[in-house]
Amino acid sequence: MNDSTRFTDNGNGTITDTENELIWTREDSWQADQKWVTWDEAWQFAQDLSNRKFAGFNDWRMPEQDEVLTLYSPDFVNQDKYGKEIKLAPIFPSGPQATVWTSEGVGNDGNIVQFATGETSVLYKSKSGRMAVRPVRGKPFSERKTD
Repeated sequence: MNDSTRFTDNGNGTITDTENELIWTREDSWQADQKWVTWDEAWQFAQDLSNRKFAGFNDWRMPEQDEVLTLYSPDFVNQDKYGKEIKLAPIFPSGPQATVWTSEGVGNDGNIVQFATGETSVLYKSKSGRMAVRPVRGKPFSERKTD
């Protein structure tokens, strides 16, 4: 499936990924609020979208690491807020943060994904600086059966 058929801009602030059966916010939290977020603020950002029924839905959540990684590809070309190249599907508008939080974490540490490199790492959840979140809806990968 090529990218032009995989992703659909729904015209309501969301992008559907038909290959992975997920719906993403078109903009990340940085693009929406112009501020960096800690892991807890990222979680709250997703909850707030649900509470106000963004795009008509109340089941927005932080994405799992494997879900975020589906948006990364060495073939994708986009630009982060600093004009640097990132490997995020170009259907998403340019200008997001290059680093996003995922829902996983242990204790005081949370997981992040770098859209410049596709690398994942662990970071102190209360760290604030150049991180955002791109909320998602759909059945989490961790709950899907593998046959």
